[in-house]
Amino acid sequence: MVSSFVRPSTRPDEIHSLLTGVERYNPQKTTILEDYLARQCANADPLTNHDLMANLSLLKMYQFNPDMVDVDVVRRILAKALISPSTADFNLCLYLLSDEICSDASISKLLTLRDSLERAQFTKFWKEMYGDDDDEESVVDGIAGFENGLRKLIIGNITSTYQTIPAKAVEEMVNLDQDAENGWAVDNGVISLPLKSENKAVATVIKENVKFEQLTKMLSAANDI
Repeated sequence: MVSSFVRPSTRPDEIHSLLTGVERYNPQKTTILEDYLARQCANADPLTNHDLMANLSLLKMYQFNPDMVDVDVVRRILAKALISPSTADFNLCLYLLSDEICSDASISKLLTLRDSLERAQFTKFWKEMYGDDDDEESVVDGIAGFENGLRKLIIGNITSTYQTIPAKAVEEMVNLDQDAENGWAVDNGVISLPLKSENKAVATVIKENVKFEQLTKMLSAANDI
């Protein structure tokens, strides 16, 4: 299980001291956490580019000081949480947002994207993320490695759900026209996925213990029919 509160290897000592010290919610330290978020967004490594604890502290600062809220910062925090291996990260961030912030167009769109991911509507997700206008600015702009991080989550979902699946369906789910097979065996356009505990069908045997006293009552009732 991935713990979102384990200190990332890329968290500087200055940030760690701030998060674990008495000035964690000092509004004068807001810019330090905002700058740190910018560094997270520039880092494309999915294992080190998301510091939930720091981002929650920044959202808490905004909650305590509504006049300091930067909606674009909130957008980037939610976009990072959207592709976190821990599915709870997005909701933890969401709990700290006011209704006014959630009504912003970019934040509202991220909520829609989150719903599509939760429903495993991956093809719909890609269409919603970019919209119908190719020139439209995406709500995940400025997040390095977002698409690859998202594809890893989708592939993990696919391998945990299917034993076989059409290659075309996988291409649509990960939004790739080629090289979507991920090294899997493909035969006549169908991908065979390795079996594991999540996608392997296992027969369930249910045993019921019937006491002798209950059995005699059942037999007696059967004779009366």
